[in-house]
Amino acid sequence: MDRRNIELKIFGLVAGMAAGMILLAGFALTIAARHADTRERDYEQTLVGNGLRQRAKEIQAALNPYIIWDEAIIKLDNRFDPAWASQNIGQSVGGALGNEVVFVLDADNKSIYGHVAGKDVPPTAYARYGGRATRLIEKVREIEADPKKVAELRAVHRSRVTLVGDDPMLITVSLVRPDLKARTRGPRAPLLVTGTPVADSVVKAFSDRFLLHDARIQVVQDTQLATPAAQRVIGKTADGRRIVMRWTPRKPGEELLRSASPILGAALLAAVVGSILLFRTTRRAVKKLLLSEAEAKHLSLHDPLTGLANRTLFTDRLVHAHALLRRKSGLLGVLCIDLDRFKEVNDSYGHDAGDQLIREVARRLKTICRDTDTICRLGGDEFAIIQPDTTPAGAAALAQRVVEGLSGEVDLTIGRAELSCSVGVAVVSDAEQGQAELLRQADVALYRAKEGGRGRYCFFEPEMDAALRLRKGLERDLRTALETEALKVAYQPLTDARGQIIGVEALARWTHPERGEIAPAIFIPLAESCGLIGAVGSAVFRRACYDSLRWSGLEVSVNVSALQLADPGFVDDMVAVLAETGARADVFMLEITETALLKDSDGVHEALRRLKRLGFRLALDDFGTGYASLAYLRRHPIDKLKIDRSFVSSLPGNSESLAVASAIVSLAKSLGLKTTAEGVETQGQLDALIKLGCAEFQGFLLGRPMPADAIGDVIAGARETVR
Repeated sequence: MDRRNIELKIFGLVAGMAAGMILLAGFALTIAARHADTRERDYEQTLVGNGLRQRAKEIQAALNPYIIWDEAIIKLDNRFDPAWASQNIGQSVGGALGNEVVFVLDADNKSIYGHVAGKDVPPTAYARYGGRATRLIEKVREIEADPKKVAELRAVHRSRVTLVGDDPMLITVSLVRPDLKARTRGPRAPLLVTGTPVADSVVKAFSDRFLLHDARIQVVQDTQLATPAAQRVIGKTADGRRIVMRWTPRKPGEELLRSASPILGAALLAAVVGSILLFRTTRRAVKKLLLSEAEAKHLSLHDPLTGLANRTLFTDRLVHAHALLRRKSGLLGVLCIDLDRFKEVNDSYGHDAGDQLIREVARRLKTICRDTDTICRLGGDEFAIIQPDTTPAGAAALAQRVVEGLSGEVDLTIGRAELSCSVGVAVVSDAEQGQAELLRQADVALYRAKEGGRGRYCFFEPEMDAALRLRKGLERDLRTALETEALKVAYQPLTDARGQIIGVEALARWTHPERGEIAPAIFIPLAESCGLIGAVGSAVFRRACYDSLRWSGLEVSVNVSALQLADPGFVDDMVAVLAETGARADVFMLEITETALLKDSDGVHEALRRLKRLGFRLALDDFGTGYASLAYLRRHPIDKLKIDRSFVSSLPGNSESLAVASAIVSLAKSLGLKTTAEGVETQGQLDALIKLGCAEFQGFLLGRPMPADAIGDVIAGARETVR
């Protein structure tokens, strides 16, 4: 057999194999396309189902303040008040929350109040809706009969979509419960029945959010459920029909197959033609090897998740850009970028969502920067940009575009996440300054930007180095002070209107061996930012526990930060310190800030409840300066309000401060709470506060912070005077 015949056989074998592989690939692609269409439809159905459940939860969450409320029990159950129901149930639940149908049922499940389409209606109008809510009412009553389940759930709701007339409606039945002291007349509480039309709102919300095509809601028989259109059953009518949401699903597999069919045909033809070009196989193999080498090189210099330059390529580009400064005068800018609260996205949604967010950030940075700029992902949520041939104004403009471009909400497959960033900028013209120093300066500026409140950019300035070194030094020394128990506790007296000491507030004091007294306004925020506030608070509380054993009948106040209260192990640590020292919880008043209550999380609420059960009392510090509301005072077991010194300092001459102080005292009295005025420094301030009815006072006029021994001496002296 000559060479030509051998080549022809090889060509035929290769052509046949190529054609067979292409046909097999076409068959596999067809099957894969069908599977892709099915997976896409299932995925859209899952999204719709999750979205419907989320919508029901949102409606239920909005109802919580109205169903867990002492006043609701009093006005709807103890003594029904139609005017109150119209104002607080009809106009609020119906008007403000957007529920078209609102009814209140008594303990016997009879309608006592109705509000439909923005107007109060006779209770008898409930007959049109009652049959749709019967099963939900039974479920809520079953839960109500089990106090353990009610305590676990806190808010008891049951929802379903049903047909009212010709319109699908989301019906929710909620159990009205007291939040503090109120009690129902009998074993069963009133119920709140609400209804929200779902046709227009659900279709629009899901069409916009999930890009659903031709979405609509239909009422069908069970036999009509089998359909090629994507659908999700969202409810059932009284006569057994199904309420479904339908849409035309996307078919990525079919689209891929249509676009790939010409390619497959061309590939089949190319396989036949290519068989006669077998002699080029070697050259093609070499070409593939070269491509593989190029790809390997690309991967070694680029981030696999985003395709951006990695740290190796970034360093190389920075070296080259820096070298250009030696040949051509100009300015070189480096921007360090860090995403704010990226860890919260990873913790809340998972690492897949975090990767999506990183890819979206990379995409936005590519649109923001020039082609001559180098964008790098240094790792995690850290990015950097090299901006050659720039000016300070140009670097500032780029930094501003980055801050604005990386701000706002981002759509992830699992939900929406809030995006913001901090940027540090360094611009140099000196070629003798190393590129490593330039990157370090940008990183220092980034640290200052994050320290200044995040969502902003900051240029490097020489004094930042000194400030950073000072901060790091103080942080290190604070850790040492905690380890060596160098932190001390001073106590400021708390007196009544006669000047008698009725309590003390424990205050942390730190005497630095070289810098002397460090103000709490400096080291307390430092401790919060570097994660030491829990250790500082524990040290102060432990010392206060030991000192409390020396005094009889004195209330001891201890400050608790929002970070401490959010720590799941905080209450257990407090219990351990009490056991260690032998102190009593009922001696202590824990002062918390409004910041701690702003989160209004179940964790914070449960921590406060546990502290109350242990015997601690709770004071709301700096009341009136932040976001205080009656909702906090109803929801949380507060015992005392502390009037902030900013209102006390301008008394008695400032009418506005006088009015605020008077309002706080009146509010506290109406709620059965104590009031303490902080920062009392003059007799005029004290007299004005006594006249307003304030019972407790604290300030330099009545006593400065002093050691525990001095407090004992003051108390002993007062007793001698009485004798």
